[in-house]
Amino acid sequence: MNVGFYGVKILSIVIVSIVYVIFGTSLSMLLDQVVIDEDPRQKSTFVLFSEIALMFGLIAVLYYAMRLFVKNMPFILDGMYGFRYSMLKEASGGVIIAYILFCYQDKLREMLLELRARITKAIRR
Repeated sequence: MNVGFYGVKILSIVIVSIVYVIFGTSLSMLLDQVVIDEDPRQKSTFVLFSEIALMFGLIAVLYYAMRLFVKNMPFILDGMYGFRYSMLKEASGGVIIAYILFCYQDKLREMLLELRARITKAIRR
């Protein structure tokens, strides 16, 4: 392969990462705003666990949809220097999008901390 191919590939990885950050941040912040702002200490453990599981399920569905969208989006650099966007593994990758989707989940984090406190308290008995 040549320098042009690798240059296009690296540029593609950067562009895909930027797309993931933009869409992931937007979705994550929107999801956090949709969640009802209630004190997790006032919820039963069953309700708390159920809401956490539901949030993780919703995040997983958003994660899947976003990966599918990015993997199948038309790409302007496709075909340059023999580069094929469909072969770019980073387009279906997950580290950036997974981190971004969880990063802005303040309410989910509060629920997880409360659940951890309850579990820790139960274990110490």
